[in-house]
Amino acid sequence: MQHLKLSFIAIFYLSLVSIVYAQQSFPTLIRSSLEDEILIVSIDKSVYYPGDTVKITMQRNDSSATSVATPILLIDGTTMKQTGRNVYTAEIPPTCAPDEYRVRIRVKDSQGRRYIYESDCIVNVEEHQEIEDLSRYISIEPGAGSDEIKTAQTLDLWQIRRLHVVFQRDSIRLGMGPQFVTIRTTVLLRDGSSSQVFERRVLTFRSDDDPRRDRAMLAQYRKAYGEFAAIRQEEFSRVKIKVDSLPDWAFVTINVEPDYTIKIGGYNPANSYTRYYHVRGPKMEVGFILGIPKVLYDTKAKDTIEYGNYTAMMRFYYVEESTGHRFPVNLGFGTFGVNSPIDVKVGGGGFALSVLFNVAEMTRMVGFDLAKKISAGIELTPFFPLQKKARFLLNVQVGFVL
Repeated sequence: MQHLKLSFIAIFYLSLVSIVYAQQSFPTLIRSSLEDEILIVSIDKSVYYPGDTVKITMQRNDSSATSVATPILLIDGTTMKQTGRNVYTAEIPPTCAPDEYRVRIRVKDSQGRRYIYESDCIVNVEEHQEIEDLSRYISIEPGAGSDEIKTAQTLDLWQIRRLHVVFQRDSIRLGMGPQFVTIRTTVLLRDGSSSQVFERRVLTFRSDDDPRRDRAMLAQYRKAYGEFAAIRQEEFSRVKIKVDSLPDWAFVTINVEPDYTIKIGGYNPANSYTRYYHVRGPKMEVGFILGIPKVLYDTKAKDTIEYGNYTAMMRFYYVEESTGHRFPVNLGFGTFGVNSPIDVKVGGGGFALSVLFNVAEMTRMVGFDLAKKISAGIELTPFFPLQKKARFLLNVQVGFVL
């Protein structure tokens, strides 16, 4: 029984090899004025890559034939060489576009007459699917951006809208094949919340400065990778960044990484290209803070006042032009020492001016982010209570930025 199984497996394997070989062998009827014969053209692989060597074998069923038959491979830049009896080889150029290339047969009869025959033999050339190092060929122009969000490059709105991802196509190494990438643009508000996310899937490939080859490659990729059919030829070299509305001092993150839905291979988080930008806003801003003050010093302490637990102030900020950070010292005007933001009464709270040194904002400037909505610091307050003497207060305050 075991012997029978082994025999069956051997027969199946030989049949499979015969089928595969038959798929690579193509008979062609040769007719000349003197003689007819069937000539079989065979190739050694089902798929070839640029740089591979094609081996073509010609089998003739008439040993007495006087005509001379030679295969012709219809790929520009190939030269057919005879390496044995009825055996020929040709090297596929490294810049060969992926396509199906037909083998023709050139026949010269005994009287010197020449004939060209089409065969059904097809050489299928595909491209290697290697993922190139993005840093070799990707940049962003005209603003180069920063590779850290803390040092994001600050640009005007119109400059952000002019940004392009640029592909240095001649920096892609030979044999890497098409490069499929995803360009993801994220807009974050100043408080860290996400505002917009845009995503583009595009491709590029090594350039040999031949527009005809670019068009041929585009046709091939449209045929092979349907979702990329919408790309335009000019986007092989540069892709415009898509953004919608951009709030003042928002963060724009542009991330480029290989498109792993197309590429075959393991995910490599290090192979990505990310740049950060600030959208420039006004130098002066107005905000509103609800705070809880604690009075440390009162210049009129003997004139007692029952201070409430809340303060509500309109604040004015100076914004540093290159970073978008608010200057840690700001001015304010509003209610102080009240039981609610609008509860101003005799002997309990009043109106105040404020000079606040915001420690929380200072930590953000040195790269240590507290919660974006938190304000905390030391405050010098000229205070004007109702029916009480004006005074200066020194206090600490923790607040919530609206």
